[in-house]
Amino acid sequence: IGPVSSNWDRAVETFYQIKGGQVDYGLAHSAEYGLVRSPESKSYEGYYPLWDAEHPVHIITHSMGGQTATMLENMLKTIFPDEESSLLNEMNTGWIRSISTISAPHNGTTLTPIIIDMFPFVQKMAVYLGGFQEDSFIEKYYDFDLEQWGLSRIDGETTGQYIKRIKASNLSDTKNFCTWDLSLEGTSEFNAKYEPDPDTYYFSFATYATKQKKNSEYHIPDEKLNWRLWTSGYMMGRFLNKDSAWYENDGVVNTISMWGPFTQDGGMGYIVDYNGTPVPGKWQKMDRLHWDHEEVIGHKLGKYNPKEMIDLFRDHCWLLYSLD
Repeated sequence: IGPVSSNWDRAVETFYQIKGGQVDYGLAHSAEYGLVRSPESKSYEGYYPLWDAEHPVHIITHSMGGQTATMLENMLKTIFPDEESSLLNEMNTGWIRSISTISAPHNGTTLTPIIIDMFPFVQKMAVYLGGFQEDSFIEKYYDFDLEQWGLSRIDGETTGQYIKRIKASNLSDTKNFCTWDLSLEGTSEFNAKYEPDPDTYYFSFATYATKQKKNSEYHIPDEKLNWRLWTSGYMMGRFLNKDSAWYENDGVVNTISMWGPFTQDGGMGYIVDYNGTPVPGKWQKMDRLHWDHEEVIGHKLGKYNPKEMIDLFRDHCWLLYSLD
């Protein structure tokens, strides 16, 4: 799904990739943002065409994927007037058995305003690119999946030229872009309309790779933070527009934001500690993991033993199997 697209666009793409069919971003949404409503290149056979209330799915996500999952959940349960797609014009309850999130910015990340305020547009995307090198295989062929904006990558176009063309579009000046959805304001706007489903199970894993600085409320990177995320982790650890509870982070997302969506008043009423017995309708706090934002999904330089991570995912999958 689009790595820098909005959660609306990503949720629509997720639906059609699982269920199958021609992507339809919606009549109203496409008209509001001037999108190509159904790009020809985004038609899918579907990973699981049987998907419905009788054949629900478990969704496991990382990072912004957690927000995308809750957006998809909200879409499935909402009837949008005058729409034509089955995703938007029908009430599809019971299609999601569980949502598990890892390092998800449920309530935004203070990295977003730091990047927007202090770095140019190209660097806004750097955290998603993950350090591509000029003339590398990935650099030559990577595409941001922005066909709905008419921004497919042109043959022979360098990453720099491609990003420059994206910058010249009106994409980043709208709310239909990742920077709005990842911001504190954007997530607060969505969370004000969000409520957990009483029949769905929710599990959240949080990561951290900073520690409190001696004689200070600020946080600084610890030995677990990848050097590529050191600067962002350091800056998030002292960002002044939030209280000190937001200083702990994994280099990309504030740890406090990972436990689940806050309620409309900014509280944690949807969030409970997992006590060993899964309960539906609540975001259950699982393990607090001493890994950075990339290491938790296997991205690590140098010597690395993945056993602990494999055990984590295996054990959680067994828990999900037990729900049925």
